[in-house]
Amino acid sequence: GLVGPHIDFEGRNFHNLTVDSPVNHADGVAGILAGAGNLDPDMKGMASGSDMHVIAYFDDFEQNLISLDKHQNEGVLVVNSSYSNGCNAGYTAITEIVDRHIFENPTFLHVFSAGNSNSQDCGYGAGDQWGNITGGHKIGKNVIATANLNESDGIIASSSRGPASDGRIKPDISAHGNSQMSTDPNNGYAPGGGTSAAAPGICGVMAQMHHA
Repeated sequence: GLVGPHIDFEGRNFHNLTVDSPVNHADGVAGILAGAGNLDPDMKGMASGSDMHVIAYFDDFEQNLISLDKHQNEGVLVVNSSYSNGCNAGYTAITEIVDRHIFENPTFLHVFSAGNSNSQDCGYGAGDQWGNITGGHKIGKNVIATANLNESDGIIASSSRGPASDGRIKPDISAHGNSQMSTDPNNGYAPGGGTSAAAPGICGVMAQMHHA
């Protein structure tokens, strides 16, 4: 869905390349990644000076993806996706696509939420506490999948667990995503959480590392 309007996204290049949606999921994710804290400095995102492109989500990662044309022509360096496309999907054709994006473009990176499905048995063979990363794209070898921590660095019970279907450790990293306050349309703020909130924090850190 569209992000904003919000004063925390003013004053820099910001492109809404998507359609409106009644769900405010995108607003919270975008604020954690790149909100400037103009209205409330305590709400500043991780990469508060970054430019941002907001696109529609396609689960094949080829249609309308910011990746290659935007990366090569407009300098997009990191992409956050806080969406699921199935539980424990394995190393799929979509996984190959996102791994290839990064292999062929070494300064480009996909950051994903790991998922909030730790109570689900996704057929891995170890019950409902393992092997429930939500989507093949998230278990790529070159991508970052992010788990959800509370403010004391404890893992949130719902946060999806690995390993990947071929035994590799997943998620790759963890970040605070529990009860995050972030931007809401029309200059508001609202709470959100889950790995959807943890992943954009890591994406913002990666943008800061590029800047440094």
